[in-house]
Amino acid sequence: MKQNIIISEPSEKSRSSRQVVQSYIFTTALYDFNVYEKRIIYNLVRLAQSQIEGVRLSESLYKIDHAYKDYLMVELPISDFLTDGEDKNHSRIKAALKSLHQKTFTYQEDDTWECFSIIANPKIRLRSSKVSFIVDSRVWDVLLNFSKGFSRYDLEIAFNLESSYSMRFYELMAGQKEPIAYPIDTLRREFRLDGKYKLNKDFIRRVVESAKNELDLKSPVTFTYRPLKEGKKITRIMFYPVRQDSKLPHDAFFREVIRKYGSAAHLSSDEKRLLHEIGFTEIGIRNNIELFMECKDRLDFIYELALIAGKARSKNNPCGWCIKTLKGKLEDRI
Repeated sequence: MKQNIIISEPSEKSRSSRQVVQSYIFTTALYDFNVYEKRIIYNLVRLAQSQIEGVRLSESLYKIDHAYKDYLMVELPISDFLTDGEDKNHSRIKAALKSLHQKTFTYQEDDTWECFSIIANPKIRLRSSKVSFIVDSRVWDVLLNFSKGFSRYDLEIAFNLESSYSMRFYELMAGQKEPIAYPIDTLRREFRLDGKYKLNKDFIRRVVESAKNELDLKSPVTFTYRPLKEGKKITRIMFYPVRQDSKLPHDAFFREVIRKYGSAAHLSSDEKRLLHEIGFTEIGIRNNIELFMECKDRLDFIYELALIAGKARSKNNPCGWCIKTLKGKLEDRI
C-alpha cells in the first residue's frame, strides 16, 4: 500500500515545486528513512556529486540517462548499497527499494495538484547485479543542491553507519563547530518519533545515547551533550561537537595509507574513470586503495591504467587481472 505524505497545503501558493520537494527531503525524508533507504539516497547524492564535478563513471557500471524531460533513469551496481558483503540475497535492498517506491508525496499549488515518489519502477537484474530506477527531475535537482554540502568523506562515513539515528546525528554534527541546543520535542518530531519514547529520559537513552555510542566508535565527528531543564523538567539538549581525528574516513587501514602517502592519498578523476572502465565499483576501489596509492607513488599510474583498461575487456575477471598486473609491475621495480 502506498504511503502518501502530504507536504504542501493549498495555502502555500508561493512555494515552487522544487522548494516543496526540498522541504520534504530536508525536513522529513532524511529523518524518516531506514538505514538501507538512506544508503540509496547517499548513493544518489554521490552520483550527483560526480555529475557536478564532471567525473566520468564507467558506462558498464553506472548509467544516468537524462533523455527524458521530467525524469531520469539511473542504474548502478547493487554492491554500492552494501558494506562488507552483507545481505547477499539482497532482501533488505529489495525492501528498501519497495519502501522508497511506495512513499509518495503530494503538493498543490494554485490549480495544480501532483503526486510523485523519490524513485519509481525499481528493478534488480540478478544476473548482472544491477539496480535501476526512475528519479523525478525535481528530486534530482534537490540532490544536486544537497550534494554540495557534503564531502565524499561525509558520505563514506554516513554510509557505513548501522543506525538511522547515528546517520542523522552525523549529518547534524558534521558541519557543526559550535554548541547547539535542540528542544527534545523538535528532535522527536523531526526523527518521526511522535508517540514513541514519550519520557524524555527514554528518548535520550534510546536515541541520543544510542547514536552517540556508534559515532564514538566509528566516526571522526561525534558529540557530547548536556540536558537542559525548565524548572524540574528536561526540555532541551545542548550538543557539543567533538572531533576524533584518530578516526579518519576509510577506517584504520586507510588512516595508515594517509600516514604513508600524505596529501597524495586520493585518486584523480582520470584515475577513477579508468578504474571504473576496468570494472571497479566504489567499494572495490576502497578495498584496494593501498595498492593504488603505492602505484601512484612508484609507477606512472595513469599510463599503466590506460594500458590495462585497453586489455581488460577480454579478461574473465578484469578487476582481478588488473590487481595481479599492478602487483607484478611493483615487483619488477624492486
